[in-house]
Amino acid sequence: MSPYPVSEDTLLILDHLKCGKKVLDMGTGNGVIAIECAKRGSQVTAVDIDPKAVMELKKIAEEENLKIEAFVSNLFENVNGKFDTIIFNPPYLPGNAVELEDLQWAGGGEYGDEIILRFLTQAKEYLKEDGEIYIILSSFNRIERIKNLPYQFELLATKKFSFHEIYLYRLKIKDKA
Repeated sequence: MSPYPVSEDTLLILDHLKCGKKVLDMGTGNGVIAIECAKRGSQVTAVDIDPKAVMELKKIAEEENLKIEAFVSNLFENVNGKFDTIIFNPPYLPGNAVELEDLQWAGGGEYGDEIILRFLTQAKEYLKEDGEIYIILSSFNRIERIKNLPYQFELLATKKFSFHEIYLYRLKIKDKA
């Protein structure tokens, strides 16, 4: 499997991303976001379900002398600690992944948001109190259901395609007051 290519969703994130001191790049894929945050001076942890993507990122990080800790993890399965910034460009299109490679774009179930919902349910446990999550959602997703989770949602950008729209959101944990 070759890592997810740099495409419009990755570029949308890069155009609006503020990397915190300690960053988690969830589902790193091609590693471009992890690499950019490391170049900006962040302490980066990058995880992916695909061992080949992780190996490729480790190779690039070593060649470019970047401090990136990369390892295989299915969402937060092998992740420890809390982060200032968590970035996730999830598989947001509807469909069921048959092969590992399908998870790069689909595999989110009927509405493309099953992995997103699992991620957001767990993410607050790994986010520092004043931390931020950057996430891509799609017009196929059940946005109102996702917005019922305990986060403040700020829409940063949108991109229209012929068959759907994608949205870049910045999330913070809702105040408990």
